[in-house]
Amino acid sequence: MLPEEIPAWRLLEETARGLAHLRGYREIRPALLEEVELFTRSVGEVTDIVQKEMFTLQKGESALALRPEGTAGIVRAYLEAGYASAAPLQRLFHIGPMFRYERPQKGRERMFTQFDVEVLGSLDARLDAEVIFLAAAFFESVAIKVKAPGFRIARGELEVRMNSMGDGDDRNTWKDAVRSFLAPTMAEHCELCRARFERNVLRVLDCKNPRCKELNAGAPAILEYLSAENRAHFERVQEYLRVLGLPVVIDSSIVRGLDYYTRTVFEVHAPALGARSALCGGGRYDHLIAELGGPDLGAVGFAVGFTSTLLLFNELKKIDPKETVFDEGPALVFVVSAGEGLESDVFRLAEDLRKNEISAVYDVEQRSLKAQMKLAGKGGHRYAVVVGGDELARGSVQLKDLEDGTQHELARVELVARLRAGGV
Repeated sequence: MLPEEIPAWRLLEETARGLAHLRGYREIRPALLEEVELFTRSVGEVTDIVQKEMFTLQKGESALALRPEGTAGIVRAYLEAGYASAAPLQRLFHIGPMFRYERPQKGRERMFTQFDVEVLGSLDARLDAEVIFLAAAFFESVAIKVKAPGFRIARGELEVRMNSMGDGDDRNTWKDAVRSFLAPTMAEHCELCRARFERNVLRVLDCKNPRCKELNAGAPAILEYLSAENRAHFERVQEYLRVLGLPVVIDSSIVRGLDYYTRTVFEVHAPALGARSALCGGGRYDHLIAELGGPDLGAVGFAVGFTSTLLLFNELKKIDPKETVFDEGPALVFVVSAGEGLESDVFRLAEDLRKNEISAVYDVEQRSLKAQMKLAGKGGHRYAVVVGGDELARGSVQLKDLEDGTQHELARVELVARLRAGGV
């Protein structure tokens, strides 16, 4: 990321951090490197992540992987910190890079930044609604903080889609029904689907191959098989979202690509992006804590991709990545040398301004006074502070406002206060 791109990234980072803190989430920074086994146990051996996308390292008997997703590492840290017994309910968030080996393309990168939110230690349906609402609020809040007057994300530009994956017997019954539905046409599916059919049939429903999607059309939906308990949970989540005024679309095709999901699953889409419309996905993973060696506690979370978020704004042509509330612009002051042999004085003055939290830069190319003033103007600096031999002798400097052209001489000891007060 180049300096010109950073303001937009800061917008996303600070928005995410602010929304999380408002809701009592604490920041966690999980390891970049984890044991490969962590992901095979949590994400699933037949997922694309484990089979094709992990960057792995082998050193002696240790098999390590650059993290391809955040949840498994956060759950591992949760357990090792003793939270599961000492303070089971933990609201945690993380902002950082993930790594997946796939062909780079529009909206897809081998190193990508995510905003991860994880609530560990409870089955309460309000937490499902809380994280779904937080995901939607992230995109709305980013829009509010863009400088463009009247900018907002219209309701039709984002769509929250939701499903249930069930849990326990109802999920097993559904899997059997899906297997029976797919079996007659399995020979027509892709090679990957045929392998998934034997090891985890639900992954077949997640295939993006056009022919496989066609063959999967009409597959049994989990909502037809939900137990009374799981259906009640699903309906409570919807009711809490109605309380918050957030509309959702029930979409039985949402399965999500990781094995640990149970009950609620959801995605936030931007239809304007076409095939790459998914900006955010998440859901419940109520048995992952137990799978990794802890007690059987509920958990729910999501991840937002920053690249796809910025892509959305660019596609909608509503944001200039350089025009956000976090764009700090150039240094406030350009210190100008009005003669030879003043390099040390200019250098010292610039650092004195910085010590007083006033941003300042200076010329390093031995340019003439006229050329330095031109450079200060083109660089977008608000003020030029001119250091000359006569002014040094009088203990003063020249202060020029580069916006209105006014210029005054003032005592050097007054400079900081005048700049803080708005200049000349």
